Amino acid sequence: MSSSRTGVDSERSGRIPVLLDCDPGIDDALAIAYLVAEHRAGSIDLAGLVCTAGNVGIEDTVRNALVWLDLAGAPPVPVAAGAAGATVVPHAFTPETHGPRGAGHAGLPTTTRVPDPRTGARLWVDAARAAPGDLVGIVTGPSSTLAHALELEPALPRLLRRLVVMGGSFRGHPGNTTPVSEWNVDVDPEAADRVCQSWEAARSADPAVPPVRWCGLDLTERAVWTPEHSERLLEASGTPLARHLVDALRFYFEFHESVGEGYLAQVHDPLVAWLALHPEAAVTEPVHLRVECAGEHTRGMTVEDRRGHRGRPANAELVVDLSVPGGAGAVLEEVTVSIAGLR
Repeated sequence: MSSSRTGVDSERSGRIPVLLDCDPGIDDALAIAYLVAEHRAGSIDLAGLVCTAGNVGIEDTVRNALVWLDLAGAPPVPVAAGAAGATVVPHAFTPETHGPRGAGHAGLPTTTRVPDPRTGARLWVDAARAAPGDLVGIVTGPSSTLAHALELEPALPRLLRRLVVMGGSFRGHPGNTTPVSEWNVDVDPEAADRVCQSWEAARSADPAVPPVRWCGLDLTERAVWTPEHSERLLEASGTPLARHLVDALRFYFEFHESVGEGYLAQVHDPLVAWLALHPEAAVTEPVHLRVECAGEHTRGMTVEDRRGHRGRPANAELVVDLSVPGGAGAVLEEVTVSIAGLR
């Protein structure tokens, strides 16, 4: 591994540096806690958190990230505010999904942690330049900040070890925001398409650049958290972190029940975070991917070319399945155990 010029020296530590771009958000909180657990276990170096406006505004996503890090007992980690909204159209906030401040029923405590003075886009670029070829990037919210980072550093695709994105809906799977679109992409399709175009250009110039791994609803909706998961987490760990996560998840259960999914929660983000650290567990399909930004009925649709109709290099890998016994359910059990071990 390359040696970091700023922050943790990944060569000496033997850990993989990881940057999370998130919009906390309830399932983002699970992803944050899981990554902190992996950092404290010595598996990764959590290089930073970038916060992007998502279901709630940028002030809340930053605040939530800082507090969840505190509750998880994370070491000092740079947390930078990214894009405050979508790149082209007005941002659509949806507090009914994650609560008015993005933490459901959890009354999050205050924290003495403060945000990093850099922008989220600058943190993306600095983290990638500090560990060229090593950094694993994870996006669990809109791609708005990543699109800004690509403007700052067009070579970003060549600087990352891999990029794993929670977004889109593939293979004819229905959307969760419109009939064809998933929320992270739908809220800022121009940003998601910028990611697709940037990786297409990078791979056209250098086929060794890894394609983006996209985890769509067809995969992530299999990650179902139930009240029984919450009970097991509380039984294994009575920490403030566990209690606040369980309170947040109650709101998420209620939201899913209100839209006809049942009293459960589809927790997309911890599954994607786990996959970013276990790339060998992903069953993938190479495609050329673009995002529809103009269609009256199809705006936000992720359009995968699986047969080479466009004659373009594959800029994406769709994660279509997991090669682990028990699938997404087994992954959530592993995530729960990791979070329960935080003291």
